[in-house]
Amino acid sequence: MLVTNLRDWLLIGERAGQRVTLERFTLAADEAAFWTLASHPAKAQALQGEAFEDFLARVLLHNAPLAEPKDLAALLASYAREARHRVMIAGETAIAPLNAPKFSLETALGLTFEGDKGEQFFRSTLVQTLFYGMFAAWVLQHEQPQAQGEKFDWKTAAHNLHVPMVSALFEQLTLPSKLKPLHLAEVLDWAADALNRVDKATFFSKFETERAMQYFYEPFLEAFDPELRRELGVWYTPEEIVRYQVARVDYLLQTELGVADGLADPAIVVLDPCCGTGAYLVEVLRLVGEKFKAQGADAMTAHQLKQAVTTRLFGFELLPAPYVIAHLQMGLVLRKLGAPLQGGERAGVYLTNSLTGWEPPPPGSPKEQIEQFPEIAQEREAAEKIKRGQPILVILGNPPYNGYAGASIAEERDLTNAYRVVKTGP
Repeated sequence: MLVTNLRDWLLIGERAGQRVTLERFTLAADEAAFWTLASHPAKAQALQGEAFEDFLARVLLHNAPLAEPKDLAALLASYAREARHRVMIAGETAIAPLNAPKFSLETALGLTFEGDKGEQFFRSTLVQTLFYGMFAAWVLQHEQPQAQGEKFDWKTAAHNLHVPMVSALFEQLTLPSKLKPLHLAEVLDWAADALNRVDKATFFSKFETERAMQYFYEPFLEAFDPELRRELGVWYTPEEIVRYQVARVDYLLQTELGVADGLADPAIVVLDPCCGTGAYLVEVLRLVGEKFKAQGADAMTAHQLKQAVTTRLFGFELLPAPYVIAHLQMGLVLRKLGAPLQGGERAGVYLTNSLTGWEPPPPGSPKEQIEQFPEIAQEREAAEKIKRGQPILVILGNPPYNGYAGASIAEERDLTNAYRVVKTGP
């Protein structure tokens, strides 16, 4: 039942015989503020319109079946927009507890969040990390036989995240001292409730197909923040194009460089410098798996695939959200191919800025420390080892189609200055 006095709107339901508030939306802090807002409808629409429409849509769909990947992605995007709305209107005092994670991300990624756009980028990144971390933990909990039937709780989600950097960042962002000033805990509660009412059997039978994963980034970002999507140049590459490009690289390795096994050769190191959700890495892995099977080495195929994913197939990504999905994709593909990651094993996908960190710092330069987040420091160091030490032969993938003015650093600008100059002459 939806109950309202026009200023407050409550979705009331029942659990274990008790009346509970399932969701709540407040248009104004008190009666005076409500009538002030009501006297300026254009301002009210600008401040609350999208968030209120999202709330009403969720109310109307609350009892609808939830099984399709695209439907769940759209619902999570709706909750993420509510969280973003709260973060964007938060004052400096409320956002101040996030200065430490912000500095750590800047240091790890080799960039700075500059000006209003940079602040928007950081706050959006914060929200995406929360929701993708929660979604990934939910997926990974489903994969654990001992957790079958257990209710999902986002407060313990960090324990289910296998990548230390993601686990540490999610754990820090969900501390009560950081969530409470932003009023985000209840939004995460609502999203967790939605995850708990998903028809898991139907959902996962469709989610684990290759195409379903796409719903959890590009369309999510379009629904969550279309302006940011355009700013970042995030566009889905059709599967047919990915397959052709990977097959073409494999062919050229064999015909032009004399590498008989192409991408399956254990000496070939591959990098996707803007890997997004991992489409190119997944296709390389699929092709390599087919080659191993064609060679009749079934007993060794699982071991070889895992070796490839952990030691010579690398992806760099600047944004935490697609980075999380890339790890999920690689893990799911390996599991289907009979080579699941175990223990401390992880795919070679790293959260890093592809345009920085390739050269060692000048002698005498102070080494920046991220004492509060050692996992982020380890992520940066591992990425820099690949940049400076791996004999990368194949670089493939699609770069972002736009620059983003809010995130920059001097080293990155130096690399792109040559493309900002108009040259004349023959």
